[in-house]
Amino acid sequence: MRRDRWGLFIGGLLGALFGVLAAYLYLKARRERGGDARPSPAALVQSAVTLVTLLRQIVEMAEGKGRRA
Repeated sequence: MRRDRWGLFIGGLLGALFGVLAAYLYLKARRERGGDARPSPAALVQSAVTLVTLLRQIVEMAEGKGRRA
Protein backbone atom coordinates (compact mmCIF):
# COMPACT_ATOMS: atom_id res chain seq x y z
CA MET A 1 0.00 0.00 0.00
CA ARG A 2 1.15 3.50 -0.70
CA ARG A 3 1.92 5.72 2.25
CA ASP A 4 -1.10 8.01 1.84
CA ARG A 5 -3.50 5.07 1.64
CA TRP A 6 -1.85 3.45 4.64
CA GLY A 7 -2.35 6.65 6.64
CA LEU A 8 -5.98 6.80 5.55
CA PHE A 9 -6.50 3.19 6.60
CA ILE A 10 -4.89 3.69 10.01
CA GLY A 11 -6.83 6.93 10.56
CA GLY A 12 -10.11 5.23 9.69
CA LEU A 13 -9.35 2.31 11.98
CA LEU A 14 -8.43 4.59 14.89
CA GLY A 15 -11.55 6.69 14.28
CA ALA A 16 -13.76 3.61 14.32
CA LEU A 17 -12.17 2.35 17.54
CA PHE A 18 -12.58 5.76 19.15
CA GLY A 19 -16.27 5.82 18.11
CA VAL A 20 -16.91 2.38 19.58
CA LEU A 21 -15.18 3.37 22.82
CA ALA A 22 -17.24 6.58 23.04
CA ALA A 23 -20.49 4.65 22.48
CA TYR A 24 -19.52 2.08 25.10
CA LEU A 25 -18.73 4.76 27.69
CA TYR A 26 -21.96 6.62 26.90
CA LEU A 27 -24.08 3.48 27.27
CA LYS A 28 -22.30 2.51 30.48
CA ALA A 29 -22.92 5.95 32.01
CA ARG A 30 -26.54 5.84 30.83
CA ARG A 31 -27.10 2.47 32.52
CA GLU A 32 -25.57 3.75 35.76
CA ARG A 33 -27.97 6.70 35.78
CA GLY A 34 -31.10 4.62 35.30
CA GLY A 35 -31.30 4.26 31.54
CA ASP A 36 -33.21 7.43 30.71
CA ALA A 37 -30.43 10.01 30.83
CA ARG A 38 -30.28 11.73 27.45
CA PRO A 39 -27.90 14.52 26.50
CA SER A 40 -29.39 17.99 26.28
CA PRO A 41 -29.38 19.81 22.93
CA ALA A 42 -26.80 22.21 24.36
CA ALA A 43 -24.49 19.30 25.23
CA LEU A 44 -24.87 17.92 21.69
CA VAL A 45 -24.02 21.29 20.14
CA GLN A 46 -21.00 21.61 22.43
CA SER A 47 -19.82 18.13 21.38
CA ALA A 48 -20.25 19.00 17.70
CA VAL A 49 -18.25 22.23 18.09
CA THR A 50 -15.52 20.31 19.91
CA LEU A 51 -15.32 17.75 17.09
CA VAL A 52 -15.09 20.48 14.43
CA THR A 53 -12.32 22.15 16.43
CA LEU A 54 -10.46 18.85 16.66
CA LEU A 55 -10.74 18.35 12.90
CA ARG A 56 -9.43 21.87 12.28
CA GLN A 57 -6.43 21.15 14.49
CA ILE A 58 -5.70 17.94 12.59
CA VAL A 59 -5.84 19.79 9.26
CA GLU A 60 -3.56 22.52 10.61
CA MET A 61 -1.06 19.87 11.75
CA ALA A 62 -1.09 18.38 8.26
CA GLU A 63 -0.52 21.81 6.70
CA GLY A 64 2.39 22.47 9.02
CA LYS A 65 0.84 25.46 10.78
CA GLY A 66 1.80 26.10 14.35
CA ARG A 67 5.22 24.47 14.10
CA ARG A 68 8.07 26.13 15.89
CA ALA A 69 11.31 26.34 14.00
